[in-house]
Parts: sequence; C-alpha cells; structure tokens
Amino acid sequence: MTPQAPPYRPQNVRFFDQLSLAAVRSAVSNSRHFLRLTLSKWQAAFVEDDALLIASELVTNAITATGILAEGPTWGELEKLDLVHVRLVGLEDSIVIEVWDVSEQVPVVQEADAGAEGGRGLLLVRQLAERWGFYATADGKVVWAELAVRPPQPTPPPRRETPARTTATAGVSGQRLGFRPVTDFATWTFA
Repeated sequence: MTPQAPPYRPQNVRFFDQLSLAAVRSAVSNSRHFLRLTLSKWQAAFVEDDALLIASELVTNAITATGILAEGPTWGELEKLDLVHVRLVGLEDSIVIEVWDVSEQVPVVQEADAGAEGGRGLLLVRQLAERWGFYATADGKVVWAELAVRPPQPTPPPRRETPARTTATAGVSGQRLGFRPVTDFATWTFA
C-alpha cells in the first residue's frame, strides 16, 4: 500500500469530531468511549461494533508505534510522551475513522501465525472496512478506515386488517376499538 491523501474531500465532510489522547494503554478504551458517544450523537449507533473494533486496532497500533506500553511508566517516560489523535468524519453515506501518530513507519498487514496472540489488527480492519489506507503528515502519519453507514432498512410487518371490536364496559358502551400495525418507521439520516 502506498501513501495516499485523505479518503475524502473537505467539502464533502458533513461533520466531524476528534479527540487527542496521551499515547498510553488507556487511550484505547478512551477512544472507544469517544466513538460510542459520537456515533450515538450522530444517530449511527448501528455501525458501532465495527467502528469500535477498527478504532481499537488503529489506536493500539499507534500506541505500539509511538507510545508507552508499560503498566507503570516512569516520570522520565511520561516527559517524552507523544499524543495520538482520533478523528471521526461523517460523509454522505460513510464514516471515516482516522488515527494520527508521530511515527513515519508504514502500516503493514501481516499474516499472523495461528498461535500468535497479536498481529491481526490490520487484517481485521481490512475485513471490516469498505476501504482503508494511510497518508503522511508533516510530523507523522494518519491511518484511516472507511465504513459504510447504510442503515438496516426496517421491514414493516405485513398489513393485516383486523376487524374492529366493540366493547361493552361501563361508560364506553358501543365504542369501536380499531387496531392497526405500526408502519411509520423513522429512517436514519445524518442530522
């Protein structure tokens, strides 16, 4: 894969949100919380599972390349701490998850051994995303993945005509109670 430009033109961005995090292990869970809240705000929670998995893999890779993986970093390590930036970009019919780090190291999809505990992150990203890639910045790189946000189309229940019923309870004698299936489903849109 060769370096590319961002996978969208700025004029096509409908909205975006971003978060800067210290390049430490907790950035992965913090990025998931950020994405979950943002997708909920955008009414796109139906792509949440794939988006969270992709973001987790991209942020983990960014921290592995530029951050501190130790459980209890020393003050000396913290003084040299870099940041990672997570951006979620909303387009017409997709979202783009971008993760920036200071490493110039090119991301490479690796075929992991069957017994290996890691090394499958970009394989997962490649499987879940419509497309993915990276581009160089003045001081690092951005790895991105694009997810289609075509919402599941609800299937209305079959229309059944139910006969109107008459009830004869105290005070409502002869009132007709009609029942009809719900057919007004709200469709998902970026708002």
